[in-house]
Amino acid sequence: MAVRPLFRLPGRTSPARRCVFSPSLLLMVLWQQHLRCHCLYDPVGHIESARLYGNIDEYAYYYVDMLIGTPPQRVSVIVDTGSGVTAFSCRSCKHCGHHIDPNFDFDSSSSAKWVPCEDEICRSTCLGVDTPHCGYQQSYTEGSSISGWYFQDFARIGDFMQHNPPVRMMMGCHQDEHKLFFTQAANGILGLRPPAGEAASLLENLFADQEHVDARVFSLCLAEWGGRMVVGGYNSTEHTGEIRYMPMVVSGGYYYVPLGSMVVDGRTLRGNFGKTMIDSGTT
Repeated sequence: MAVRPLFRLPGRTSPARRCVFSPSLLLMVLWQQHLRCHCLYDPVGHIESARLYGNIDEYAYYYVDMLIGTPPQRVSVIVDTGSGVTAFSCRSCKHCGHHIDPNFDFDSSSSAKWVPCEDEICRSTCLGVDTPHCGYQQSYTEGSSISGWYFQDFARIGDFMQHNPPVRMMMGCHQDEHKLFFTQAANGILGLRPPAGEAASLLENLFADQEHVDARVFSLCLAEWGGRMVVGGYNSTEHTGEIRYMPMVVSGGYYYVPLGSMVVDGRTLRGNFGKTMIDSGTT
């Protein structure tokens, strides 16, 4: 089973270089880190915040915790602005790998409900022989794929310490994983791309919850190790310098920004390079 990097000493960049603490000291240090991270839900600014894990070199992706169901079960999902499906391995999966968190147990959640094929929110095909469900089959550029059944349940970003409000949304329950989805540490994927004719994403559901989130803004702060995901604005405590803005184009279910120059080996190349897609799931 993969190990979640819950805490790292400042300056440590390798998971092999860890210090051993007594349980009481470890709890004290973790709590101090928690107080400094400003990652609790902000009821005044209506801003949700969750810690990101992972990095480019070892994991090749960044992931976030989600709490699903009643009572909540934790799952780890890759943060992906280039896709729209939110799905993770379930206990009923016939071909799923070993991941950070236990597979989601649908039967243990009193608020979970399968999406029937005839439901108007089902925009895909039926999967399953004995009890057909509204299903999904998703392939990705690098060759991996997932398939499974859609269900509805309560979801929130972050773990138990962040206290972010839940929203009810449609998610996928993996019944089959292939290639990187089978071997990766994270349990699944969190699709954050703009609406493209599929089920409403977590972001769309959070934006619709105007009691807790009143701005259609989200941000991803990516560090060498981990980072922060914020919904409803940005967390000013995470920024030490000026925040700069640039125009963004939303087209065909993707985020784009114009590319006017590139720096190669110290040389700046300028020209009309068109636009580039912002895809947090691609390294």
